[in-house]
Amino acid sequence: MDLEYWQKNWDQLGKDDPLWAILTLPGKENRQWDPVEFFETGRTEITSVLQRLSSLGISCPGGRALDFGCGVGRLSQALAEHFAEVHGVDISPSMIEQAHRFNRYPVKCFFHQNSTSRLDLFKDEFFDFVYTNIVLAHIEPRYAKDYIREFVRVLRPDGIAVFQLPSPTFLRGLFPQSFVEWHRRRKHRGKPFIGMFGIPEREVSALVNDLNSSILYVDRERNGWRWINLTYYLVRR
Repeated sequence: MDLEYWQKNWDQLGKDDPLWAILTLPGKENRQWDPVEFFETGRTEITSVLQRLSSLGISCPGGRALDFGCGVGRLSQALAEHFAEVHGVDISPSMIEQAHRFNRYPVKCFFHQNSTSRLDLFKDEFFDFVYTNIVLAHIEPRYAKDYIREFVRVLRPDGIAVFQLPSPTFLRGLFPQSFVEWHRRRKHRGKPFIGMFGIPEREVSALVNDLNSSILYVDRERNGWRWINLTYYLVRR
């Protein structure tokens, strides 16, 4: 499936139930998320991430930050409390439209709709910090790898990127991608859905090394029988 397909898919999810499409917690479907509670989860998450960086001895200056796959700006606005300038990027026009509507920091928090596997709207070495969570997990690996390359390109030297991306377990790896695609088509029958993808950790490590960058640390958490949830802490050399 190409990016045009996924853009239409996520644009429809953004129209149907945007907050639940971003945080699919039980009992929050059918527009049951309270926006105040929803955005507070973003503040809690960013505070936790910055504390984790500090515990690892990783310095993160408060310059420019990128929130990739920003949705309606849940994390972008939380980042704006710690960084001088924040840019949120998402493939879905409907999500970006609502991000503008929810934006409490219009002077330093900016939102952009992007339809390609590159981030050409930003020049090289533009950001001090790149963050994305529960986003690359919903992007096909061929595109996710392109975005990781872009994260490094837009990072300044010694800039930090933190990104979450599952690695398939041995059992998940037994299912060929052609079977997975057939099952998805049969299950969803053309309706918008939240796809789940991953990249083996060894492939991510090799990609990062080729980009003249280093993975400083990886947090690991088992997520059912199919995935190992990994959070990578990357520095651009």
